[in-house]
Amino acid sequence: MKKEKTTVWSKWVPLVLSLGLLAACSNTNNAPAATNAPSAGTDPTSAASEIPSLPDAKLTFIYPVASNPGPDQKLVNDEINKYLKEKINATVDLRPLTFDEYEPKLNAMLAAGENFDIAWSSKGWLGNYQPYIDRGAYLEITEDMINTFAKEARANIPDKFWPDMNAVDGKVYGFPIYQVAAKTKSLVIQKRFVDKYSLDLASIQTYKDIEPFLKQLKENEPDIIPLGLAQNSWGLYANRDEVGEGMSVTYKKDDPMLKMVSGLEALDSKTDYYNTMRAWYQAGYINEDAPIIQNINDLKAKGNVAVGLEFTSKPGGEVGEMAVNGGNEVVYAPIADSYFTGIASAMHVINKGSKNAERALMLINLLNTDPYLYNLICNGIEGKHYTKIDDKFIEPIKDSGYAPNGDWVFGNQFNAYLKPGQAPDTWEKTIELNDSAIVPASSGFGVNEENMKAEVANITAINNEYRVALESGSVDPAKVLPEYRAKLVASGQEKFDNEINAQWEQFKKDKGIGQ
Repeated sequence: MKKEKTTVWSKWVPLVLSLGLLAACSNTNNAPAATNAPSAGTDPTSAASEIPSLPDAKLTFIYPVASNPGPDQKLVNDEINKYLKEKINATVDLRPLTFDEYEPKLNAMLAAGENFDIAWSSKGWLGNYQPYIDRGAYLEITEDMINTFAKEARANIPDKFWPDMNAVDGKVYGFPIYQVAAKTKSLVIQKRFVDKYSLDLASIQTYKDIEPFLKQLKENEPDIIPLGLAQNSWGLYANRDEVGEGMSVTYKKDDPMLKMVSGLEALDSKTDYYNTMRAWYQAGYINEDAPIIQNINDLKAKGNVAVGLEFTSKPGGEVGEMAVNGGNEVVYAPIADSYFTGIASAMHVINKGSKNAERALMLINLLNTDPYLYNLICNGIEGKHYTKIDDKFIEPIKDSGYAPNGDWVFGNQFNAYLKPGQAPDTWEKTIELNDSAIVPASSGFGVNEENMKAEVANITAINNEYRVALESGSVDPAKVLPEYRAKLVASGQEKFDNEINAQWEQFKKDKGIGQ
């Protein structure tokens, strides 16, 4: 195996020294992301004078965006390619895809063997990477590859984050996008209504606490949707007595044995929640088309959704939410504890069929270490798409023609310019959140689904059939919930739970916890 690795990479060995020189030259102004807010923005003319003798490469990068970035997508792409030609003698075809089309398109491209080099992925959400790894879609990113082509980007990521990148087989298939690594589920509320009705944000600790406010909105704001939901925004439920909701395994916070809460137990505990959603739907607090529309951002863009949901609220995130909410200022109201989720919630993967995997990793390295390139892809061209205020802040130009609004998609977010409304210490606060969030005992635990593929497929289909309808309140839980539960049992939910529990118990034993 070692011999095979040496053969594959031997043609690149003479370039290592020059690549290291190039990286050192192009990253002179970068502060370590984990310790300082970076000086975002380097002069593109400061590229190293000696470019490694690399053959020309054409790359393709697919990634999700909340909405179309704008008509200047090609203009920005061309500017990026001018820079990449200097840096790594490569060009990249940027292919943004909306949230609702990303997964189907990714599947179709892989099934057809269509060429692409880099894709965006996550652990447990859009582009959930474990199933793709199981089908052999992504290239393993070895330590040798990282040390050769992405050493600078790896050095910016604290070691405590790296084990989270491992797939079930213990190998690494994705390069992490260093950013917020803590999950805080929050309500997103338009500030104009918070001010108008003197809403005490500190009083909002659970989803139920927002009900009186929703009632006020319904009675006094006829053109406003009190609570906006869609197929991609279900999940208002949160239980502060449990740890791991939405992760691989859940357990009671006060249970020293860390006993797993089974899927059926979790479903049974949500009866009151589903009844509440049903009551809110019938009262007109929730939009009628909640179970039908796919993307909540399409609804928010009109500016008439007073309350929404954010699964991973973060310091400074209100600015991005403002753009999504029709330009209206918003505030966060956390309804769950902050949990350390690791850094695998956003990563770049390399297609196993890529003809330029090495250059793809070099591009990933640049996206995570080069402030100029990162801010170019995030914000566009200075003077045309944004105005630079100072070394930290920029002002986006309204209707400029380029606004992907997805810094978290492209690379190390600590290299990002700050925008109006964000505090100067936003990145420092983000690092504090990463450090202070509760670390679940299940951190590092991954489920091997090899022995239950049929059950996983069946359960997924049943969840897709019932979950959104129940979460949106559009169906009667008294009638639908028993049917949902019975179908889960018939689909193998108990076998699935037992298998995960066995793996969880072995994980606890190996770690010496919950004994």
